[in-house]
Amino acid sequence: MIKRGRIILILFIAAVTALFSGDIDAIASPNPWTKPIEKESTDSVKGGIHKKQQYTFGDGDFYWIHQITAKQTEKPYRITVPIKGQDVTFRYRALSESRQPYWASVNLRDVQALPPASGFIETAGKTIWLGKPIVYVPVGRGTIDEKRELAPSVYVKRSAYGYELQIDLPVRAGHVSEMWALESAEPLVAWGKESLDKIWLTLDVTDNAKWLYDGYYYKSPSTYEPYTETSYWRIPENYVLRSFLYTGGSDAAHNMGYVMLKASLKQQEQTGYWKSLPRSQWLSGDYGIPEGFYDTRFNTGAADLMLKGCVQYQEADFCGSAQKYAAFFQQHAVGNHYVVEGLTPGWLVADYASVGRDAQTHVSLNHQLAEINFLYASYLQFGNPTDKDLADIMLAGVINLGSKWILANGDLHYAYFPDGSFGRADYPYLTYNDLLETQRLYVLLHGIEEPTITRLIESKLAWMKQNNVAYLPAN
Repeated sequence: MIKRGRIILILFIAAVTALFSGDIDAIASPNPWTKPIEKESTDSVKGGIHKKQQYTFGDGDFYWIHQITAKQTEKPYRITVPIKGQDVTFRYRALSESRQPYWASVNLRDVQALPPASGFIETAGKTIWLGKPIVYVPVGRGTIDEKRELAPSVYVKRSAYGYELQIDLPVRAGHVSEMWALESAEPLVAWGKESLDKIWLTLDVTDNAKWLYDGYYYKSPSTYEPYTETSYWRIPENYVLRSFLYTGGSDAAHNMGYVMLKASLKQQEQTGYWKSLPRSQWLSGDYGIPEGFYDTRFNTGAADLMLKGCVQYQEADFCGSAQKYAAFFQQHAVGNHYVVEGLTPGWLVADYASVGRDAQTHVSLNHQLAEINFLYASYLQFGNPTDKDLADIMLAGVINLGSKWILANGDLHYAYFPDGSFGRADYPYLTYNDLLETQRLYVLLHGIEEPTITRLIESKLAWMKQNNVAYLPAN
């Protein structure tokens, strides 16, 4: 069965993807793009190790992140952030009693400490997108356990030039403390556009998700090991980054998009994929797949972001990353597929694997379509015919099963199983979005619609309308 934690995460990413889909060629930063200067340093502080990463962008924006890894308990490590000006506000993402996000604002003259949230410090000649300080314990397998009670406040102090923010990162044995920010002399986001305001409200880097020194973390499903009620795991696909690359519209999105892609790049294995480091109880129990597994959906999503970054930033490393993953997926598909006979024999490629071990897993329609879409997009970008050839074979696998995907009520089966059966409930509209993208790419390549895909789209859409599925169209 599809586990609840995974359902929530996939639906969240699906909603974000639908909301933020757009033409990447239309995305532009207000300033000309030049590759930023990256610096990273490691030094000793009393009680532990201090790491700092910095990006200086061509438009003058400056990103920084501090990390303190403590071996013994000592006095906190203080970070100070100077702010010139007297009229300074903090715009932040707050949550209502029903856990719905909304924009709130305070003036620094009225508070001794900022509300405990990520947000924007704004005054004339200065904007800072400020992260929320975090303290956690690494618990292994790419998972952290947040210690919320230890998180420091961001204190507001008066100074001769205006204000100074003070953050005292705890230096506590066995714990890690972090803080990040993006600073600019210009407004980082042009507030006032209703659509843009709503988009930024969805971008969670403090509650269900965390932006940390080594990447993007999401709240751990209860079926993952290790697990606590406050644990987060480093997930290959970054939905905040997806928003930045698909919608852009601000210096904050453009510059942080680059930072996040660089972090993802560092987590890619030499063989071309991104490991899901925790142990999944259901994958282990159903298929014998241990920790450090390969999840095709999250990986293909991560590679798609690299492909978008390749186009947007003209960054050779991002282009190479997308191509490396395409080559890895070729190998995975050859070794882990089911043949579906038809006029043209097709393949259905297994959703999961433990690299180096055989595991015959199910094939989710949404995974299969996402992989087809990435391969076609990769072919259109790089012109590698093997990408198109594999996408064609995989599309034939979907087509050859045709109406067998359709349930009596018009919905679609979630997955095809190794014994040739179908089953499990499909997501409300994720697969519909994937089908639309497959059809769009097919028309782009062939000039006509693929009739089986059309039939699946129509059936799924009719079911969605009949069941009042709240749907955000992809375009």
